[in-house]
Amino acid sequence: MDEPFAESGFGDESVLVLELKRNNPEVIDQVVERYTKPLFAFIVRIVDNQATAEDIFQDTWVRVVRNIGSFRGDCRFSTWLFQIALNLCRNQMRSRARRTFVDIEEATYLAEDPEVDGMKILQAQKIRRLVASLPPKMREVIVLRYYHSKTDIEIAQVTGLPSGTVKSRLHRATELLRSKIESAELTVPSAEVE
Repeated sequence: MDEPFAESGFGDESVLVLELKRNNPEVIDQVVERYTKPLFAFIVRIVDNQATAEDIFQDTWVRVVRNIGSFRGDCRFSTWLFQIALNLCRNQMRSRARRTFVDIEEATYLAEDPEVDGMKILQAQKIRRLVASLPPKMREVIVLRYYHSKTDIEIAQVTGLPSGTVKSRLHRATELLRSKIESAELTVPSAEVE
């Protein structure tokens, strides 16, 4: 994987963290730019609501800037970032009295682009709805594994769970998702659910 900060002299993550701790605005902007897409995608997949995800996204960055001094380096910076976001997502879901699911709207440019396969978009939306219907603890591990390519160890670090629990939860969640996909009569490439 390419180091996102190598071109600007921030190739080593420890240097990046040090500069963040010094409140270097150039580094803060670069970090936000680098992690905006994966972080926002993670949050919206967990909470399944665009407006709520935007609020949590902003709050995550506020907490990162405020708490960078407490980052000990026990894990990668991105893992710590996702931990903060996941904790905020969990807090938000706990505070909701009733859980409602809102479809994630595809960007209008995708619908207007003649090169985009409309059937794949519809299938992806259906799979997202099925993922969103999983219990929150199962959804977390599925989103981290299949949407963000995290390893068992990284998932354990983000969720604060033992590795064995991550493996068993991931297995149960994958099986449940697989049965939901089969009952919905969707065909999914094996890489998306295995």
